[in-house]
Amino acid sequence: MSTLQATGADNEITGALVYLLADVLPSLPQAVHRSKFDDVMQILEVIYERHKEEQPIVRSVIGCLQELLANQDAHTWTMPMAKKAFQLVLLLSVNTSAKARKAAHDAIRAILSRPPPPLVQHPAASTTADFILRILHETTKNDQHAAQQALSLLQSIVVYWPTNRFSVLCQTLLQLPKFNNIFLTKGAFEVFEALFDGQENDIEDDKFAALLKSIYDIKPAAIDDRLLPAWLLIISKAYPAYAKINPGQCGVDLPVVFSTIFNDFQQESRSYQQIANCLSTLVEYCITNEMIAEASKGHNNGLTQIVKHAESGLGVHYQAAWVQVMSVQQSLFKRLHRASSPLMNGCVALLGELRLSPAESYKEQLDKTLGAAIAHMGAEHFLNILPLNLENSSNSVGRAFLLPLLKIYVSNTNLGYFVNVLMPLADRLAEKSSAAAAKELELQAKVYQTLVNQIWSLVPKFCDLPLDLRTAFSETVAERFSSILYTQPDLRPTVSQALQNLIDKNQTLAKSAASDEDLVAVYGVSKTQAVENLHYMGKFAVNYLAVLFNVYSQIGTAFRGFLNEVIKSFLSVASTEDINVTFKKVIGLLSQALESPAPPAAVSNDPTIPAPMSHTMLDLSIIMIPFLDPESAQLLYNGTVTSLIGKEGEPTLQKKGYRILSNLMECPNGRSIISQQIADLEEKILEATPSCSVAARKNRVNALRGVVKLLPPTDLHFIPAILSEAVISSKDASEKTRENAFALLVEMGEKMKEGGIVRNSKVQGFEADAPDAAATIGEYFMMVTAGLAGTTAHMISATIVALSRIFFEFKDDLSPELVLEMLQTINVFVSANNREIVGSALGYIKVCVVVLDDTIIEPQLPSIVGNLVKCSHQTRNHFKLKIRHIFERLIRRFGYEKISVLVPEDDKKLIANIQKRRLRAKRKKAAAAGTNDESDEEMLEGAARESAKKTGKGFHDAYEEVLYGSESELDDSDDEALQGVKAALAAAANGNTKKKTSKQQQLPGTYIREAEDDTPLDFLDQSALARITSSKPVQRKKQNLAKSVKYDDDGRMVFKEDSDENGNGDSESEAEEDYYMQAQKSADGFVRNEQNKIKFKKGVKNDDFDDAMDVDEGATAKRKKKTKQRFEMVGKEYRSKKASGDVKSKNKADPYAYVPLGKVTKKSRKGPKLTYTGKLKR
Repeated sequence: MSTLQATGADNEITGALVYLLADVLPSLPQAVHRSKFDDVMQILEVIYERHKEEQPIVRSVIGCLQELLANQDAHTWTMPMAKKAFQLVLLLSVNTSAKARKAAHDAIRAILSRPPPPLVQHPAASTTADFILRILHETTKNDQHAAQQALSLLQSIVVYWPTNRFSVLCQTLLQLPKFNNIFLTKGAFEVFEALFDGQENDIEDDKFAALLKSIYDIKPAAIDDRLLPAWLLIISKAYPAYAKINPGQCGVDLPVVFSTIFNDFQQESRSYQQIANCLSTLVEYCITNEMIAEASKGHNNGLTQIVKHAESGLGVHYQAAWVQVMSVQQSLFKRLHRASSPLMNGCVALLGELRLSPAESYKEQLDKTLGAAIAHMGAEHFLNILPLNLENSSNSVGRAFLLPLLKIYVSNTNLGYFVNVLMPLADRLAEKSSAAAAKELELQAKVYQTLVNQIWSLVPKFCDLPLDLRTAFSETVAERFSSILYTQPDLRPTVSQALQNLIDKNQTLAKSAASDEDLVAVYGVSKTQAVENLHYMGKFAVNYLAVLFNVYSQIGTAFRGFLNEVIKSFLSVASTEDINVTFKKVIGLLSQALESPAPPAAVSNDPTIPAPMSHTMLDLSIIMIPFLDPESAQLLYNGTVTSLIGKEGEPTLQKKGYRILSNLMECPNGRSIISQQIADLEEKILEATPSCSVAARKNRVNALRGVVKLLPPTDLHFIPAILSEAVISSKDASEKTRENAFALLVEMGEKMKEGGIVRNSKVQGFEADAPDAAATIGEYFMMVTAGLAGTTAHMISATIVALSRIFFEFKDDLSPELVLEMLQTINVFVSANNREIVGSALGYIKVCVVVLDDTIIEPQLPSIVGNLVKCSHQTRNHFKLKIRHIFERLIRRFGYEKISVLVPEDDKKLIANIQKRRLRAKRKKAAAAGTNDESDEEMLEGAARESAKKTGKGFHDAYEEVLYGSESELDDSDDEALQGVKAALAAAANGNTKKKTSKQQQLPGTYIREAEDDTPLDFLDQSALARITSSKPVQRKKQNLAKSVKYDDDGRMVFKEDSDENGNGDSESEAEEDYYMQAQKSADGFVRNEQNKIKFKKGVKNDDFDDAMDVDEGATAKRKKKTKQRFEMVGKEYRSKKASGDVKSKNKADPYAYVPLGKVTKKSRKGPKLTYTGKLKR
């Protein structure tokens, strides 16, 4: 401000100063704006007057005015200075400069959106309204530019328009289309759209109706593709707004508007989709429930007229817009819902007739519309209009195509229709299938059986929240379903899903937060009815559980998945007494099976064969655990710890025993029982340690994790007792076991971190008078580090892996001294002679390099680098990649110079090569992405540190990201020499010596070798695999041997020997085709089957196959057609041109031919052949 006042308004830096002022004003407090308002306005007024032609300065002045005016109080707005400034912005809003005009529009919107408190409406809103209305009123046929700019401003600020001026605005806008200016009319339409789409206005009902009538009267023609979409948007916004104010009158006016718009489907237009969207909106928001109820009773009203128009839309006159007409019909089905029948019955009948026509143009849209009818009017009403007619009938049309639609769209309908109509139909079709099979009519039997399966596939959809569950699902139906579960394996999953839906859908509805009124309106079922349905299904629980358990024991483990879920559903609705009775039966059968175990030959690992009874009963027990009461849970616990986890020679029983323990600890009743007997469980688990099989280790470790969670602070001696097992499991071959072991190690650390007492006297191997130790995270690490003194390399390696995992998890809770001591200790193992130990130690070092601060790592750099160099010598290339990544990380954090100094002179090549390749990779990335090298380096390091911070239960993958994820810049160039050799070999094989890009070198290519006759590849052909190759094929030109062969003078073919080509026979023999590779790769080659018989491929046509065989035999590539011999008369030069006979010529012999009859003539190979008839044979 001081600079502006000192330099004046005509200085050359005025524009820059005003721009800076506009940029600074938004950051100033409101008090500064108000106190300096007059001073700033005087300067801005002078600057504008002198620089009004310079648009950058004008835009900066507008920005300053925006912030100054928006921060003034209500009193300031009554002063002439503020009004004058706002008038200036209004004038600039109709400026001829587009950028200044846009800035003024934004400024006005920002000012009006921030009224000074306590006002709700801005004081400048009335001024803005007067300005815009005056411009619109002054619009003439010759001056409409200002009106267009005013409409653009109005569209953005219509939400801040004074409520008492809406009527005047609408009347003014309605006068604009009379100028026949398409841009003016479209602008008015867009303002109307924004007006109805914004906040609620205070227009009175009668004025709103008159406004809608006026808008309706200015409807553009259907062929006007520029104005019609804008008008349709107004209608789609205005009438729903009117429906909120006066729904009854809107329903009365709706049929006329619907009819007018719907008739545009008869005209040629490119706005069919906009018309359909507008009609769908009107149907959704303007049809009232009262109209639906009245029409359902048979009374004629506006809704019946709308339905008639929708039906007429399937006539020939509307054929061009049938797709859009069907989308409107779908909206009607959705809005009418169950009232679609009988209102939309005629429409459904017409759709069914169209679906039977041979034309495929509208099949997809027809299926969607029929599906909407099925979903909303119900399958029963729909099939009454369009029956399936699957049984033989001479006068009926079969509609088997409806079965797939029913499977997709049936839901929340009457189950009784399936029970009373479709189920008997399926039985009759099954009888016909059996009869046809008895008559050996296999095709007919197959068709009937397919129809039966399709009908039964509808059961889950009919059981999806049925309206008549308690009346339709009777004892007879339940018995029929049970019979199917026993006797028809193909239908077991379908029936099981249906039974599960009957329970699960009602449970979901019973837990819904919606009101009963809304639920009844949408689903036809209230929460109370859903609860009653669940009680009703609970009556069948005992019998169905028995059936499901029997079926469960009769099928293989690979086919039991669907039964697990339906069993859980029935257990959720069964009473506690029924569950206890069922569970006792299961336990009884389990005890009998354990007492009389099956012979080893009877136990099979084949998942398709039913498992032994003991395994099956244990699986059922695991399913029932969440539903058991304390008494049953105690019974299961006792049997598990006494008979299962210590079962030697039975790994499967051990696995299931530990699974039972894990599941018990996850449910409330089981958790309370185990907590009460935790000491007994600890003892039993420790006793079972030697007998644990490898197959059960995963489940045992998971169970140990649950036990650790329940340990009281006085029983922490259990942690050192199982610590060695957890450490060893972290190196198990099974990935799941390793994951569980890591989770167990972390859980034990969390338990030690909570505090408590570790009674060393109770730990095996300690003396009875061993002192107790306080449970801390440091003490836990000391326990784990004891494994470093192990006698085997495997134990030491596992200990280092375990330390790296828990160190990553609890690094922030450890003292710096302990961290440093552990780093120094593990660093020693990097230079060990055992590869297993070295690999684990390198992983630990990498974790430390990523997660530790520089203050801890930097003093240890000499020893770390020295051991890494020594490791690179000892292990050669085994840990080459790991060492390279660690060096790269060190260089990234501490710089190349600092690391290079620590590397011995003899090993400088290693670090120099890493740096060179690192910089090269960074340059390539920077060139490809257009970024800076330094920013890339900081981004990579920041990402690594952020991933290291993501500790806790939700981020277990962060450890693996740090340990195995390199974030390396050298990944793309891992081994340049090897890649160079591979690239050269590939180029030589493909005949292409061009240099490939790095991405092309990384990604292995897959190619399709084209056939010689350019036929496309048939992927369904068994020989298709022969034409898939990883090397780029070279298309060989097909040789036309008929043209390339040479003939001698006698017409015989001439074959040159190898020696004929200047002694290059050897080189040509090397260049000959490899017939073995051709037989393997070519589509028309041969393969050998299992009986070692040659079988020719069928990848090409028979003609081409014959051609290929001819080539092999040395014949021409294409069969040479036998040409007719041509003869030429001897002595034709003596023939007379004007008469018959011969003539004598000068300087020529007389016209006689002397033919010798000797044998030499017949055997001569040179010269032409003469026949005795005087003809020359060519």
